[in-house]
Amino acid sequence: MPSIVPFRFSRTACAVSLALAFSGTASSALAAGEGSALENMLVRDSKVDLQLRTYFYDKLNPAPKNPNQAWALGGWLGYQSGWLGDVFSFGLTGYTSQPLWAPADAPGSNLLTATQGGYSVLGLAYGSLRLFDQTLTGGRFEVNQPEVNLFDNRMTPQTFQGGALTGKLAGVDYFAGYLSDVKQRNATTFINMAQAAGAPSDVSSGMWLVGFKGEPTKDLVLRLSSYHVPDVLNSTYADAAWTTPVADGMKLRLGAQTIYQNSTGSNSLGTFSVGYGGVKADLTSGGVTGTLGYNQTGRNANLRSPYSSWAGYTVMLIQDFNSAGQKAFLIGAAYDFKSVGAPGLTLAGHIATGFDAINPSTGAPVANSTEYDIDLNYRFTDKSWPTWAQPLWLRIRAGVLVPSGGGATTENYRIILNYPIDLK
Repeated sequence: MPSIVPFRFSRTACAVSLALAFSGTASSALAAGEGSALENMLVRDSKVDLQLRTYFYDKLNPAPKNPNQAWALGGWLGYQSGWLGDVFSFGLTGYTSQPLWAPADAPGSNLLTATQGGYSVLGLAYGSLRLFDQTLTGGRFEVNQPEVNLFDNRMTPQTFQGGALTGKLAGVDYFAGYLSDVKQRNATTFINMAQAAGAPSDVSSGMWLVGFKGEPTKDLVLRLSSYHVPDVLNSTYADAAWTTPVADGMKLRLGAQTIYQNSTGSNSLGTFSVGYGGVKADLTSGGVTGTLGYNQTGRNANLRSPYSSWAGYTVMLIQDFNSAGQKAFLIGAAYDFKSVGAPGLTLAGHIATGFDAINPSTGAPVANSTEYDIDLNYRFTDKSWPTWAQPLWLRIRAGVLVPSGGGATTENYRIILNYPIDLK
């Protein structure tokens, strides 16, 4: 990648930029007698979203480690303006998570701060300019790429600080941007991308990120993304998914993915390079979906996922099965109860087993393991429920990781209740 002088987006700079952009655009509109357009932007075409969430988390680790336990209540409140002249818009969102039950001797759930305290943070504060269907966004905003995304599996999602250009060219959706900082899932502040990956405090690099998604045919989806964090690491991800009918009421979805990572520059995380590949098949008939998956990681290093949940096919509740040298199989089934008169209710179970993992530093073998996961979802969408209840989403998840050779198991239980409210 060519050498580019990095820049950073401070909170003050973001706020000033947003204020100047808005005031300048608003002043022009008012001077031109477009007060009604400004009113439409700020009021009529705007959106206010409230997301309430309560989350119970209980992870029982093998002795002598303490459990990770917490029950939290929170969510976020966001404002999204309409578009002024179809050119400018802005948004703000505040996040919070507060303890309902949080034993001081059981931290590590990532629902709260490291000390089991509550937090609040302005996670989104951005302005967007749109021209010829291409959008330039600056400030604090969301990113949705395979290896850099919201990571929304706790109380509040990740958000990022920087600038990005998004849109569609020749039928391909694209993202191109520079991310200086990230607000992690349970954080009250933004930290630079290098330190979020585990780099020493004297390394403060941001990230250059590009991503593409295209559909050459209605049955084929292709994705490619790549990021570069100077003096830390590069990572490139690609996948393909093809769906085809195989019989009346039956369809097959085949997927393949690959990842390549390596250290770069001063190698602040150590010198490494590692590849990964995976394949997956989903067969759906009626309300039943069966899944088979396999992936394999190179022997030189463990794969890293500091900016998202693991993107691999064998991601489970407790273990990702992406250690150095590891091979993993996945088998699973899911059932949608809509076909038996219970719309909104789904139940899924998956089993993943990993073997041949090694310690990349010593080459010593790591114990094989198998994980069993259950995921029960109920969305209150059935019209028999009152209107106020229909946005509710209840999710109950449980996982058990069993090492080979009779070692101690790890158990993880989660109960999540989401209640999104569109206030406008």
